[in-house]
Amino acid sequence: MIVFPRADIFDLCKVRTAKFWPLLRQELSRTAGASSQAKDLGSPLWAASYTTAPAHFRDAQAIEAALISLNGSVGSFLAYDTRRPFPAAHADGVFDDTAQIAALDAGNAYHLTLGGLPQGFTLSAGDYLGFSFGAKPSRALHLVTVGGVAGANGEIPLTVSPWVRPGAAVGDAVTLKKPSCEMSLDGPPSDPADVDMVASSNSFSAVQIF
Repeated sequence: MIVFPRADIFDLCKVRTAKFWPLLRQELSRTAGASSQAKDLGSPLWAASYTTAPAHFRDAQAIEAALISLNGSVGSFLAYDTRRPFPAAHADGVFDDTAQIAALDAGNAYHLTLGGLPQGFTLSAGDYLGFSFGAKPSRALHLVTVGGVAGANGEIPLTVSPWVRPGAAVGDAVTLKKPSCEMSLDGPPSDPADVDMVASSNSFSAVQIF
């Protein structure tokens, strides 16, 4: 039985190329004086595109079957930036994933503080963090834009993007290892590309859902 969101998509393939970026939902207008005015219509959504490394047909069929099982955009899966699965300063992934939200900034939704980290643990711009929030719950995924180093209290104040949505709470567990969000396919996967009639590669793109 398949359970959505599927958590195994990236266990079934090796990713050769990936793009991962925020899809802004904004309205842009220009005044008579030629100044630009932008208005956010909602929190940005993560968008991604992936191309798998060529694999032998019998191995490639596993990812092809998984993508087909999503039934287009109906089913969902967990996606992350495969270029940066772990914090840059801890790229081997050897650390206890025990962080939590220690504080939220009521005056600035781009700021939060993580706690529960060993002294000296480093998060850098370009690292990711994720957590579940709300009643559903939904999955939040944030990119660190200003990082820091955990002090003796195990806390790091951070600036992240996109902003932290209402529903996040102090004490929520935070994932730093392959932090993911829930996505659905943005259109059908491309037809498999055959390599010398022995191996096959697949490309697909997706957008975050809540």
